[in-house]
This record gives sequence, C-alpha cells and structure tokens, in this order.
Amino acid sequence: MSDTAVDLFVQAIPTAMRQALSGKGSARWTVTLDEKSKPFPAATQVLTMLMVAEPSQAEAAIQISAENAQLLSGTSEEAAASEDLQPGYVKTVRAVLTQACEKAAQALPGTKVYVRVAKEFAWTPASQFSLTATDGGSKSVQIQLLFATGWPQGASSAASASSKTANGIDVSLLENVEIEVSLQFGGRRLPLRDIGELRSGSVIELDKRLQDPAELVLGDRVVARGEVVIVDGNYGLRITEVV
Repeated sequence: MSDTAVDLFVQAIPTAMRQALSGKGSARWTVTLDEKSKPFPAATQVLTMLMVAEPSQAEAAIQISAENAQLLSGTSEEAAASEDLQPGYVKTVRAVLTQACEKAAQALPGTKVYVRVAKEFAWTPASQFSLTATDGGSKSVQIQLLFATGWPQGASSAASASSKTANGIDVSLLENVEIEVSLQFGGRRLPLRDIGELRSGSVIELDKRLQDPAELVLGDRVVARGEVVIVDGNYGLRITEVV
C-alpha cells in the first residue's frame, strides 16, 4: 500500500523541524518521531496552531505545551515555568513551526501549508503523531500533530458546518463572489492644514511600529492580521491571526 499524504508529511516533518530549530540558534537539535503518540495530560496548557493546506483549506493541527513554547522562545527557565503565554513567545514559536511545516509540505506536490494560531478546532482528529525534540542539553520539547480525515484534500468539518446559515440557506452559492479587501499598514489623523501642505518627499509617521502586523481590511472591518511578504514582485500578507 502506498503512503498517504499524511504519511509523507509526517515522514518529512522531523528533518524539517530539526532544520528550523537548529537554524534558530547555536544548538544542534535532534527530532524524532515517537513510535506511539503521547497526548498531553488533560491539565496541560497547550498552544494550538492550525496547519492549513492550500488550495483545499483543509485543516490539521500542531500543538506544543505553553512551557515548551516558552523554552523555544529563548526565555529563561524561570520565565518558562510561568503559565502566562505571552504574544512574543507565540510569535517566535509560530515562526519556527511555520518554517518546518512549509518545508515538510514540499513532500506533497501541489500543496502548500501555512500555520496560524487558533484557540480550538471543530473537527475530530483521525490520526495523531508525537515528535520529541532535544537540543543535546537540558531542553526537551514534545510536539503533537493531529490530522483530520482526508487531509490535505478533505475539507474540515468546521468548513462544512459553516456552509449553511442557521435558517438553512446554502452560503456556498456565494463563495465565488469577489469582494475587495485592502492591506492596511497603519493610519494617522492629520489636520486639514497639514494635508494641504503635503509635497513630494513629505514623510508621514504612521501609528504602528515596523514589527507590528499589517491588517487585512474588508470595508471598515479588520478581518485578519499578518506579516507582509513579497509574492512574484507584489505585496502579499501571510496570515497569522483571523479576527
């Protein structure tokens, strides 16, 4: 029997994860696929991120404990013992997991995988795998991979459930309707006098710092945030948060 897409991805992820972790610092990480999955204890605070496959938008999940997330972010052992999961930790860990998942997805022709933070997922995992990563010293990190049925081609149950509204109208009929969205880097309120004095070469300071996420705007509502990227010479947005 030939390997499934999940099998190929799981076979590729240890090497991809090792490269991503080792590239983060001077430690030389090793990553192994455990023979049996090792679910987190029920009381464990877990950071969950969705592995969304393109173009199908099918979802899988990757999970890491809050304590391990803080260790990967490079915090001290005292900070890692805290139960508070700070945004900075999440951003650092997401970057590492994104790099690893994008690399592993190269084993799946025609499929790309991006990672975004999620509080939960609405589908039931059909398969689960555990990875153990060690830095050769004191750090040992456990990572869980959970896959929905048919990933990366099958649509998640959440997508199926959301295709109809409460009154039974099939909103999938509207899926091909194009809606204009815009990428917003920031804003600034200016007196009318200052606007009238604008000239070529004028510089306007926006209300956001360089490292702050850009916003995807639909009408007057922010629908997502993320990192600005370049795609074939055009601006793009790598989604990190759906509002």
